Amino acid sequence: MAESLRYIGICTITTASYKRLPGPVQWHPDMQACIIGDRVIVLKGGGLHNLLAGYNISAFETARLPKSAYPGDVLCNVLAWDKFIVGNSKTADTVVQQAAQNIKSTWIDVKQGYAACTVALVDEQSAITADEGVADQLERYGLKVLRIRPGDIRLPGYSYGFIGGCCGKLAPDMMAFTGKLDKHRDGTRIKAFLGDRGVRALELLEGELLDVGGLIALN
Repeated sequence: MAESLRYIGICTITTASYKRLPGPVQWHPDMQACIIGDRVIVLKGGGLHNLLAGYNISAFETARLPKSAYPGDVLCNVLAWDKFIVGNSKTADTVVQQAAQNIKSTWIDVKQGYAACTVALVDEQSAITADEGVADQLERYGLKVLRIRPGDIRLPGYSYGFIGGCCGKLAPDMMAFTGKLDKHRDGTRIKAFLGDRGVRALELLEGELLDVGGLIALN
């Protein structure tokens, strides 16, 4: 997958395994980091801070060390864009919450602790999710939400993965996916939803969608 991205001129940074997190998701970016405004926030005690420094990217660490079980594993698991942040305020780290306050973001509070995993942000006004509670909250704040069915996304070690973990926005008009959308029951609807917003799907791998913890664009 990284080779496919490099082929189109995108530099990739691969996260290393962080042993404090649950085994199947120890290397997932959406478990290890989030971006709030111009701040990159990473888990305390992991190697990502030093890894990013090698690319001249400054990062702030969480106040707490992560734990191997929920809710201690979702300190960074929020999704931020424009003036909004979606996440569970009871589980997000205080450094994440303070960063949100500093830029006066509106916090869309959800019960789902794995907010970044469960939401694929298409643009500032629209998103895709299989989580009904998250969808309800996003719609309350005026977003257009495509509700898809859970499943059809592979995540070894779990029954299935999440839509946010198998994709990422690479450009205003391009969203990359880690497999073929045709392998998902709602793949046709997803493509249409993207197309209506001028976004094309770039399928990086053959076969079923794979939850890799998402693709986080740093620039």
